[in-house]
Amino acid sequence: MTDRQRGSSIVEFAVLGSLVFGVLVQTVVLFGVLHRATLATSAAAREYGRAVVVADSPDEASTRSALVVEQAARNHGLPPGSLHATVEGQRARGELLRVHVRTDVAIFRIPFLGDVWPSVSVPVEATHVVQVDRYRSGP
Repeated sequence: MTDRQRGSSIVEFAVLGSLVFGVLVQTVVLFGVLHRATLATSAAAREYGRAVVVADSPDEASTRSALVVEQAARNHGLPPGSLHATVEGQRARGELLRVHVRTDVAIFRIPFLGDVWPSVSVPVEATHVVQVDRYRSGP
């Protein structure tokens, strides 16, 4: 071993080790963000269905459902407007309503700086089926 190459493995280990550690930390953070989005979408779908079923009119159902979706996003630390909810079915006695909530989670994100590549994202979706009460009076 020559004197010029002495200690180069320590420098290589420090540089490569910090890069690998950074990627590992970013991966763990990404899984945490994905889990948070999964919890938010499932909670929003459940509460959206409940709000639609309990409402007395279609206008009240749309108002309540918008509020509960935004509250679910806020409670799970997501930005306003990040959850998109739709409902399939009619509000009639005994009918089944299928609620679908979706959001996109950016993969390449640097903490405190934001999205590096905003077009690359993972869709997170949740579906909840709720039945309108058979004895519920409707308009």
